Amino acid sequence: METMSPQQQNELSRRTSLTGESKTSKQHEHKRRMKSLSHRRQSAPSLVINKALTRSRTFSRESFLVPVCPDTCPLVQSFLCPDRTFLLHGHVTLKTGLQTQDRDLFLFTDILIITKSKSPTHFKLKAQVCVGEMWTAQCMEDVCEGSTNPERSFVMGWPTCNCVVTFSSEVQKERWLSLLKSGIKEEKEKDDPKTIPLKVFGKGIGSCAQAVSKTLGVSNSDSTNEVVRLALQQFGVTSCVKDYQLWVNSKRDNAPYPLIGHEFPFSIQMNHMREPLSQPGRRDTVQPPDRQRAMHRDQVQVDKQCQFILKTRCSSTTTTPVIVDPAQKPFKRRRSLINWAFWKGSNPNLHSSSTNLSSPAPGYLFGQSLSTICWDNSLPKPVMDMLVFLYNEGPFTRGIFRRSAGARACRELRDRLDSGAQDVPMTREHVFIIAAVFKDFLRNIPGSLLCSDLYEQWMDVMEEAESEEEEQAQDITRLIGLLPKENALLLRYVVSVLHGIQENAHDNQMNAFNLSVCIAPSMLWAPGPSSPEVEGEGAKKVRGRLEG
Repeated sequence: METMSPQQQNELSRRTSLTGESKTSKQHEHKRRMKSLSHRRQSAPSLVINKALTRSRTFSRESFLVPVCPDTCPLVQSFLCPDRTFLLHGHVTLKTGLQTQDRDLFLFTDILIITKSKSPTHFKLKAQVCVGEMWTAQCMEDVCEGSTNPERSFVMGWPTCNCVVTFSSEVQKERWLSLLKSGIKEEKEKDDPKTIPLKVFGKGIGSCAQAVSKTLGVSNSDSTNEVVRLALQQFGVTSCVKDYQLWVNSKRDNAPYPLIGHEFPFSIQMNHMREPLSQPGRRDTVQPPDRQRAMHRDQVQVDKQCQFILKTRCSSTTTTPVIVDPAQKPFKRRRSLINWAFWKGSNPNLHSSSTNLSSPAPGYLFGQSLSTICWDNSLPKPVMDMLVFLYNEGPFTRGIFRRSAGARACRELRDRLDSGAQDVPMTREHVFIIAAVFKDFLRNIPGSLLCSDLYEQWMDVMEEAESEEEEQAQDITRLIGLLPKENALLLRYVVSVLHGIQENAHDNQMNAFNLSVCIAPSMLWAPGPSSPEVEGEGAKKVRGRLEG
């Protein structure tokens, strides 16, 4: 082999160096493009979580925990007026159910402003509440799940919300609680009138077999428990107040919701009588007294906006339909292309009061294989009841499967269903509670609904190119054929429910993507322990198939 001269070796070394640099540059460029592509392909929730976890300490919320000077704070100045005084600012944590949020509160003499910190001087308005319509309590276990610090927390609410507010110290908590109680008392003294007629509907209460209503005289200081007591007297019932619960059917919400007992029904009704609050920063937020008095007398308008319903707390074998406003036009239910799953008659329990299903033993509904709890090619009646309820109510419920429900109410419903009860009246439960319990049922199916044993095959199908859509559909059909018949049956109903919801996405804001984000993690997971990255990738692929 011919030996290279020193000049040739130098030239070769130079070219090799250039080639190496070129390859390195191309590798860096490729990595940069792939990283950018991966960020674009991330779903919105995962991107938000990733951003939150990788956020620099420089911009963490701790840097915002500085006292606000009212004279230089634009938010405070925008709400000040001759009849309104700024009282207090505080950094707090608001907790409802399993949801926790960091917020900044600005208390004035007549309103409470709830904001989110964007910077030490910039706040985004989240809510604006009249102090006279607020309430406080200590029933933290009824409002949120998990540990709370009672020395630094209390329940704060307004129409129509309850949350546990936690302060940085016990001194701050006592100061805020004292100011709120005194402010609520002072504002209630300004109410005119201080007593209003409140119509309460009831069905099957006492000796009343039909839906009836009673009108009560309720003052601005009567709690929900006191209103229940008054209503029971009017209905001629001597039962304990704790056996009954007052629900509110608000036109602002999608379904009736239960009151705990400490709220003020007077404030809830008056809040619906007033016009919505003005735009942020407006100083004419509070209505003039003359205009308020005029609205107080408009009871007909109130009945269309807000309705109170008295129900028993304990479960019954008789299903009580939700009372609706007779003046309100009922929804027209559209039959989707896939609703055959609910009227084909494959499940005899839908149209027959008799049943061949054996009642599952207590504790055997959740966490049991479908082959154990399904009989005669039919799903358990409690599961079927939840599916039918979600099929009927889901398309007309905004945020179904996405919005959270009270953890305690979900736990109570799950316990009743898991005890072997076959006739739990679903119409007495909030739609979000039923949605959450149904997702919990899916998550507890051993081996998942789509079968973890087929996990790798499902992943291979999800990775097929979009150009192979026909072949992908055939592979999916083949995998469904490999599922146990009970899993395939439940899958058919689940897809029917999701399809009906997605068809009405313009009203419920739950399109295919949003539904897939909420449901996919409950339908398939890896057969053995895996890293969060692998689980997330699997859930993303299932979401993509559900969305398609």
